[in-house]
Amino acid sequence: MKKLLILISILSTISLQAQVKIYRGNSKSFSDIIYTINDSKVYLGNSTSYFDIEFTITSDKIYKGSNTTPQDCRYTIDDGKIYMGNSNFYTEQLYSFDDNTIFKGNSTSYFDALFTIQGAFVYMGTNINNNNIIATIEGPVNVGILACLLGPY
Repeated sequence: MKKLLILISILSTISLQAQVKIYRGNSKSFSDIIYTINDSKVYLGNSTSYFDIEFTITSDKIYKGSNTTPQDCRYTIDDGKIYMGNSNFYTEQLYSFDDNTIFKGNSTSYFDALFTIQGAFVYMGTNINNNNIIATIEGPVNVGILACLLGPY
């Protein structure tokens, strides 16, 4: 069990260090890059400049900007749930997620699905057709991180 936890930790570190691009809609155009994720930092657009850091990602938290102080914590990711700020209280839960679906609040109902991830595409709700693509992903990224970046909160 301990070896499995170590392997999961290593794999999550690798996926945070691989460069990821998130594009608007069904595009892979340079001008449609919304975010670039590189070395645990989320940058606006195609930038990797310190001045364009939107978020910093740690193992279970997402912070505004380049700081990792408690007051800069925007999201806490814990066991398939995402909470507002530095919290893990039920009343602060924004999203829940599984391997490919992000739900509103504590729900896992089909009717509360905000996004569905299939392959390199993020779809609005559960309708998987080309007219419903809201983002294209290039590279490995955690579903919880996608929820925080693309979600309404």
